[in-house]
Amino acid sequence: MSKRYKILAGLLIVFLGLLVYAEASQKEPLNWYESYGKQDKIPFGTYVFYEQLSSLIEEDRLEEVNIPPYEFLMDSLNQPKGTYFFVNSYIYNDEFETRKLLNWVAQGNTLFMASDGFGEVLEDTLNLESEYTYDNDDLIKRPLVNLSNPALRGKLPYILDKDYSIAYFNKIDTLNTTVLGVADIIRDEDSTRIKKPKVNFIKLPFEKGEIILSTFPQAFTNYFMLHDSNADYTANVLSYLPKDGTIYLDQYYKNSKTIAVSPLFLILTNKYLKWSWYTLLLGALIWVIFEGKRKQRSIPVIKPLPNNTLDYTRTIAGMYLDKKENRQIATHQINHFMEYLRSTYVLATDRLNRDFIERLTAKSGKPLDMVQNTIDYIVTIRQKAELSEDELIRLNSLIENFKTTH
Repeated sequence: MSKRYKILAGLLIVFLGLLVYAEASQKEPLNWYESYGKQDKIPFGTYVFYEQLSSLIEEDRLEEVNIPPYEFLMDSLNQPKGTYFFVNSYIYNDEFETRKLLNWVAQGNTLFMASDGFGEVLEDTLNLESEYTYDNDDLIKRPLVNLSNPALRGKLPYILDKDYSIAYFNKIDTLNTTVLGVADIIRDEDSTRIKKPKVNFIKLPFEKGEIILSTFPQAFTNYFMLHDSNADYTANVLSYLPKDGTIYLDQYYKNSKTIAVSPLFLILTNKYLKWSWYTLLLGALIWVIFEGKRKQRSIPVIKPLPNNTLDYTRTIAGMYLDKKENRQIATHQINHFMEYLRSTYVLATDRLNRDFIERLTAKSGKPLDMVQNTIDYIVTIRQKAELSEDELIRLNSLIENFKTTH
């Protein structure tokens, strides 16, 4: 490696080292992804909720479900009994699965769902409609929530301290639905009261069972629960669950994945290990570039052999012309012409008779008189012992004329 390459490599390594250090020393940006995963400690994960859940509900009543509901409720004879608990930003059950859940509730069980939206089949069955708030007049759009029961209602509304559009029920079955909570967004920076309450938490019976729906799943996130006394709101929401029976905690309908799918998951999820990995890859790349360049053997340039056929032909022709070997030149010309006829028109040239002339005329499409004159003259030249230059020139003219005429 030359001195110049060593200097460049050193500067590149220093630059990359500074870049890696600068990136690794930066504060990791906050991840606002709405994962709702029990293992996620990011703002919209549910790690705090699941850690505190056992202090609110007996641990032996809690059971996690990691399969789809239709599979969990497949066995109609030995179906589980209790409460099916769902929390996610959106829960979509197809028609088959929704019917399965509703049949299960009808047998005396409880369905709890906290989601920004519910499937069309479920809403139609329960005569509900939900939508989002889209108030573009207010610069601050932080949700406020509270419960309707005076015994559970907070003195002040509970706030999600982040701009967020909330979902609510704009249509409910007023005869069968109990309103458990309301929501709104901050207006005029006043967070002390809900000015335009919108229904976001309801309970309604369904045959022998009941269904509890909330359009505020953010109540179960780390960010909400760790803010002021918001954990009281989450606990009061859970107080509407049955006091006995198993609670089946759904872990299937989650935005996050609980299983690492990449073999580099542990490395790439740790900031320091990630940049160490990148540094290793960059170092390997630099080594390949410079070390490979140093040891690579130069490939010599091999020039192709020159094509001297034309020069050779000119030399041989010149020798014949200088020696006045017109007979030899004519013989070569006739032999080449016969080879041309054999390869082009697939004709035997051992007998240049009338039949040959007719077949050549038919295959070549050239005038009969031109073919006749050319072949007759070739036969004449073959019979002569000596040729003049004029005869040689005429032979060449007839052959070239035959080849170029269409």
